[in-house]
Amino acid sequence: DWIWELPAPAFPSDRVNRARLDAGRQIYEKRCAACHSPGSRGVGQTVELEKIGTDPERLHSFTAGLAKRMNTLGRGRPWKFSHFRKTDGYASMPLVGVWLQAPYLHNGSVPTLRDLLTPPENRPAVFWRGYDVYDYDNVGFVSSGREAERAGFRLDTGVRGNGRQGHAYGTDLKDSEKNDLIEYLKTL
Repeated sequence: DWIWELPAPAFPSDRVNRARLDAGRQIYEKRCAACHSPGSRGVGQTVELEKIGTDPERLHSFTAGLAKRMNTLGRGRPWKFSHFRKTDGYASMPLVGVWLQAPYLHNGSVPTLRDLLTPPENRPAVFWRGYDVYDYDNVGFVSSGREAERAGFRLDTGVRGNGRQGHAYGTDLKDSEKNDLIEYLKTL
């Protein structure tokens, strides 16, 4: 249980625009906290695929039979798994340390938080994953350019299971509001 108590590493404080934090916090509390704030009723709850709209392949590949088999892992051990079940959606997770969780969505199909706040059809269709240089402004890893191509692997969101669609929350914010929200998310 100790791992649940570990705090998320802090975003480098010299890379946070403190003037934007209050406005960003207000947007987060209004638009994100119900599903993503630790202790909120929405954290850990299943959001139906029809509502979230993200790529369905992982959900469809996880069958009731697979869940039953996974629940037998560790039988006779103190860490036995027993709570896997087939659902009709994805669990809403807390955003603590979200700055270190890129790429985003359950399938890693969105390279940065800024991209996640972009309408799905305008998110990068192809990018490079695996380059370990951090993009502090957009909050994610650098995913384009010669070095990213050399060090990473190509992720094509047109490939089955790699879809960039869904979680369109926040895409309607003004650019200045997105900037405020991103600055606040850096601090979680």
